Amino acid sequence: MVLLLLQKNLLAEAQSLLLQKFMKSFPLTSTEQAVVARGRNANLTARKKGKSKSSGDASAYQDSTAFEALLGYTYISDKHRFNEMIGWIKVELDELDSK
Repeated sequence: MVLLLLQKNLLAEAQSLLLQKFMKSFPLTSTEQAVVARGRNANLTARKKGKSKSSGDASAYQDSTAFEALLGYTYISDKHRFNEMIGWIKVELDELDSK
């Protein structure tokens, strides 16, 4: 159980860092920016209602949820744009792996 919580926390932190880097180097449309903001707020709302885990960094979980919301929205609305995003993510992950 502790290992599972640790893994979830690490995944959230990794996605949070990836989102921050992504937003600095990958231009988002105003609609995509709104999806990110709404994804962050959705996590905060769930946390206030007691629907999500209280362990870990709340900011990392908000970013993680926002990143997942962005990818999900883009997958549904624009496959070409989604593939561009996934391509960027793959390059970033490959660079991290090579370090």
